Amino acid sequence: MESRGMEVRADAALARRKVAASVQVCCPRCDAVFFHGFGAAQDGADGAGCPGCSLERSSEASAPEPDSPISCCWFCGNDEFYLQKDFNRQLGLNIVFTSALVVFLVMLWTTHVVGLIVLAAIALVDWGVYQLLRTVSVCYLCQSIYRGFPLDPEHKGFYLGTEEKFKHRRQEWLKTIQ
Repeated sequence: MESRGMEVRADAALARRKVAASVQVCCPRCDAVFFHGFGAAQDGADGAGCPGCSLERSSEASAPEPDSPISCCWFCGNDEFYLQKDFNRQLGLNIVFTSALVVFLVMLWTTHVVGLIVLAAIALVDWGVYQLLRTVSVCYLCQSIYRGFPLDPEHKGFYLGTEEKFKHRRQEWLKTIQ
């Protein structure tokens, strides 16, 4: 009976962590960021474009299914993605800078050992936060972020070699939509 209670709590925790399937797009023309939901939250506007400059998506791909991994970008039609944790990069850099400053000041005012203990504590908190963050799929071409979709086992972490290949493709793609 106890294991049944643990299963219910685990299912409830997973339901709380479930995010509605959506895509976040940064418009290549006007840099406006907009979101489009899929599944039950979708408003039926399959051809949604940028609210800032009315740029329509350049892909003929149909809307992705919320219960299926992403195989083709809804916005640009690209089929190569990478995985990353869903965290604001600017905030992350600010946290790193602030943490380094705090550790430096602690070492300056006390001893190096105390500073190293503070550094270890910050690293432990950082590891814990990293474990709690969701993983999202990101399109190499248009940098659209897909949240709430199951992860494709073929998508790997960011690879600089693939990014270098897409730099040229991205420039060509941007010329076609401008």
